[in-house]
Amino acid sequence: MSGERVLGRGAYIVLTREDAKEIFSQEGDTAVRAVAERLRNSPKHRESDLLLECGTSWDPIHRALTDGTLNRDVEDFPLDHCVLGGRRLHIGKEFEAVLIRPDIVPHVAAGMHDLKRAEFTERYMALDPVAYGKQPTESEGDETWAMLKLIRQLFEDAGNEHAAVLFTVAR
Repeated sequence: MSGERVLGRGAYIVLTREDAKEIFSQEGDTAVRAVAERLRNSPKHRESDLLLECGTSWDPIHRALTDGTLNRDVEDFPLDHCVLGGRRLHIGKEFEAVLIRPDIVPHVAAGMHDLKRAEFTERYMALDPVAYGKQPTESEGDETWAMLKLIRQLFEDAGNEHAAVLFTVAR
């Protein structure tokens, strides 16, 4: 999975303690997916800013923050945990759920906070068009940076609440 273009709509969900207990009590991929999708569609999460829909921008963000691929096993802490590098709760062709533990969330937020726009733009523009599936553009780089700032804020807020973050992608 390290080189192909994988499309899917991503979302970040800040987990309350009750949410975390519920998702950890599930057995099997089907049950985990059902809870994750319910949380993703929950009016409570939407209205309380516990949900951030990121569309397909998770793909270039993960690539730019790691080794330029969608490799989940890149060890570049803490930035690798921004998207695909956390604890895998469900990985399938149509759905993924990755947990970033509450003790890790502040480190990820700090790593994103330390990342300057110029460095991110350089990393983004250096993505291999063959591996990425298209030529990186300045306008998409600007949109991706804007989304990264929203993700950073979500991680900072979750860190302040000692909350875990669940990243999901539905294809």
